[in-house]
Amino acid sequence: MTWVPIAIVTAIGFAASGSYAKALSRNAHTYVVTWGLIALVLPWSALLLLKQGVPAVAPEFLRAAMISVVVNMIAVTLQVKALSISPLSLTVPFLAFTPLFMLVPSWIVLKEAPDALGLTGILLIVAGGYAIHIDKIRSGFLSPLKAIASEKGSLLMLLVAALWSISAVHDKVATVASSPAYFTTFFSLVFGVLYAPLLFVGLRKRPLDRATWPRLLLLGLFAAVMILSQFTAIELTLASYVIAIKRAGMVLSVVFGYLFFKERHLRARLTGAMLMTVGVVVLALR
Repeated sequence: MTWVPIAIVTAIGFAASGSYAKALSRNAHTYVVTWGLIALVLPWSALLLLKQGVPAVAPEFLRAAMISVVVNMIAVTLQVKALSISPLSLTVPFLAFTPLFMLVPSWIVLKEAPDALGLTGILLIVAGGYAIHIDKIRSGFLSPLKAIASEKGSLLMLLVAALWSISAVHDKVATVASSPAYFTTFFSLVFGVLYAPLLFVGLRKRPLDRATWPRLLLLGLFAAVMILSQFTAIELTLASYVIAIKRAGMVLSVVFGYLFFKERHLRARLTGAMLMTVGVVVLALR
């Protein structure tokens, strides 16, 4: 079970990078923060790759890696946008829907219906989404659901979850076909180059002051910890297990939102995040 502590580090890195991206979005354009969140992983992953050496790369690597890059160019932009416009506690927990979206192709293409555990996990995730807005129930039973629909950041994160359900499979293929350090270095380098035009657009719209540039590098470090530990753990066990533990970082994100951004309704949002986390774990253990 050596993968478990590595996956826990992934969860911590997930919460820290998301929280720091939200903080930076106060001083930088969404495109700049998005570029920093991925491209500035490169210095850290490249150091690890130099230490470990370049592995043998299987033929299936390039296709899987490029699909992941393209999907994440959209997904990470939407993630940062969601974090910038809505509270952490109303956005990050909805990433729990990623494994739920991964079940949809199985239902449609393979005609595979979820078993009892699968249904339990689905219900827990949905219940968690409802519980996050339970404070609105005084206005009617459907009010928590209406609150989700009216929160733009929550809706954007649901779209991010759907996109990441696509990229997760290709991340696994690319990692197994190379190594965590190699794939992360390739991913951050190619992402940084392809995303550069949007970076320049963001810098033109909202120039950075000198103090923000070093903070972007720190954001890259948080993201590097998350990505490298995630890909390392995925090599050791099923991707769904790693993602399940990573999503436990949702609970930590809600706490960060309360501590650092003075977000309210901690009890309801923490309850919702915990229900979603348990639901993800149940789905992973099916």
